[in-house]
Amino acid sequence: MPSRFKQRFVSRLIKDERGAVALIVMVIFMAVLVLVVSRVALTGLDELAANQSAQIGTTTILSAESCAEEALLRLSRDNSYAGGSLTVGEVACTISVSGTPCGSCTVDVTASASNYTRRIQADVSVTGPAVNVVNWKEIE
Repeated sequence: MPSRFKQRFVSRLIKDERGAVALIVMVIFMAVLVLVVSRVALTGLDELAANQSAQIGTTTILSAESCAEEALLRLSRDNSYAGGSLTVGEVACTISVSGTPCGSCTVDVTASASNYTRRIQADVSVTGPAVNVVNWKEIE
């Protein structure tokens, strides 16, 4: 009888060990799965932040160009226009015109949104209502 009891005990112990090994393997597998999924999620968040930054930067430079064009329009109507502030969407622009009344002058535009600032400088000549852009550049 003791040998039969011993066989049952050993048999149960082996089954228990298999279950323990399976449990350990599952825990390791789940830990690796959690690491992979969290890394993919964090990479997605990084890409989302990068896209948002690029979008804000693009919106800021486009707004700076719009403000510069508005300054040229105002110079065509009044060659003594000296600048001011404008808002394009959510972007604030500051325009300054040096050399007024403008025959030959420089238009500086600074546009700011969030942590982004873009600056455009245009050298222009004004004769009557005609405004000629001599030089147009983004200043970094």
